[in-house]
Amino acid sequence: MTEDASSYGTTPETSPDTTFEAQYMRVFTASGCRTQAQLADVLGVRQSSISDAKKRRSVPSDGLVKLLERKRVNPEWVRTGIGPMRLGPTGDQASMPH
Repeated sequence: MTEDASSYGTTPETSPDTTFEAQYMRVFTASGCRTQAQLADVLGVRQSSISDAKKRRSVPSDGLVKLLERKRVNPEWVRTGIGPMRLGPTGDQASMPH
C-alpha cells in the first residue's frame, strides 16, 4: 500500500491520528518542503535539529509556533489532522498593512 500526504488528515468520521509519523508528514505537507534541509530553512534552524526531532520522534512545540507564524499552519491540524490546515489572519493581522 502506498501513502500520500492526503492520508495524514482526518475527516469527521475518523479519529485523530496523533502518531509521530503522521505529524511529521503533515509538517512537510503544510510547509511545502520535501527535504529536511528545506524544512530547516523554513523554520530557521539547522538541518540537524530536524534530524534530531525525527530521532526523538517528537515535533517540537517551537517548530509548530514557527509554522504558525510563517505559514499560518494550524498546530492542532499538525497534532491531530483535524481542522483546517491553515488558519486565517486574526482581526489585528487582517487590518495591518502588508
